Amino acid sequence: MLTRTAHALVVVTTALVGVVGVVGVVGAGGCDGTEPVIVPPGQFGEGEGEGEGEVESGGEGEGEGEGEGPVEPTGSCPAIAGARFGAPISLRLPRSRHTATLLDDGRILVVGGENNSFLPTADVEILDVEARTSVAGPSLVTARYEHAAVKLGDGSVVVAGGFGDGHLASIERFDGTAWTTIGELDAPRSGLSGVALDNGNALFFGGDNRETIPTTAVVVDARGVVASSAPIGPARRLHGAAVLSDGRTLVVGGFAPPAVATTALIAADGTTAVSGPTLSDARRQAMVAGLNGGRAIVLGGIGLDGILDRIEIFAASGAGFTSGTRLLAPRHSGEVLALSDCGAIVCGGLGTAGALDSCEGVDTSGAPIALTAKLPKPTFSFTFTALSSTSAVVVGGSLPEGHLDTAQVLTLAP
Repeated sequence: MLTRTAHALVVVTTALVGVVGVVGVVGAGGCDGTEPVIVPPGQFGEGEGEGEGEVESGGEGEGEGEGEGPVEPTGSCPAIAGARFGAPISLRLPRSRHTATLLDDGRILVVGGENNSFLPTADVEILDVEARTSVAGPSLVTARYEHAAVKLGDGSVVVAGGFGDGHLASIERFDGTAWTTIGELDAPRSGLSGVALDNGNALFFGGDNRETIPTTAVVVDARGVVASSAPIGPARRLHGAAVLSDGRTLVVGGFAPPAVATTALIAADGTTAVSGPTLSDARRQAMVAGLNGGRAIVLGGIGLDGILDRIEIFAASGAGFTSGTRLLAPRHSGEVLALSDCGAIVCGGLGTAGALDSCEGVDTSGAPIALTAKLPKPTFSFTFTALSSTSAVVVGGSLPEGHLDTAQVLTLAP
């Protein structure tokens, strides 16, 4: 899910998003901890049941960035440079490919995902980071992972799509007491993104199912689908996305296959979309965050030649992308948040040697910032949810041997 705050973009698919994440995201991981959805040309790579999305890792040229020399951390943002994780908070259930949504009362609604049996779950828990507790919430109507979740203007939460007993189109709403099915998307899809619109509605887009890559964005309110008409292009699976400060949504790259460099801009009400400027690098499973002043930053991903470390910045004028420097570590399928006026933090994902536990900062010029803060273990398919403009919480994540059952709060330096 993507939710808009003053200075933060929450990607849950992701993570996919991511994700997703996402996440989101925004990539779907194989159930044995392999690289998420490395798909041979001409295939969607989505299986059925346990192991949906699992294919051989490797694929497109791992090792991008090698031989170019180390990247120096030249960025400047003291608040980000001094970010620290707090002690772990125990979850009720190990999980990945779930969603985590900030409620109006400050608690986090953790929904569905993949359990330690690598199956979709309907389990819901409510995480209170202040009390350092997590308690059971009402279960979903339908077990799912790789869905998207958005908080509506009335404070309720809607989840859409994902993978359960096959690819799902159903939409459920949580009113604080129970989940109710309120309608269906225009097509089943997993690995989709969700955005909270300024008018209080939710926007869902991207993702795919075994047969198609849906090309429209869908607007949902508390009663169900409001509109399904904004074409965003046929390659919007394994994409990245960010909400801009003017309310529009920037959708970046994706996988047709192969990876693409195209973008789309969805209107602030979610009902129309236009083609955006082209990226310098075709990429999928990139990490994207909105910055102040109408800009956005695009980090890493998988390009035509392998895993990327290159950074691109979307100009406020919308005229195009400019190049920043490079990430300290090539990565894809991580999670990123803009938590400060002066930059963003990206954590985890997969690099040239597998899953990463590292986090790094990027300032608004696109220069990298070294961080000592690390995830508890190398992981992907977790959620990274903003609590405020200076703190966020990491929940769960995928490991080769199972999933994480902890949450940790990241706090910027004062």
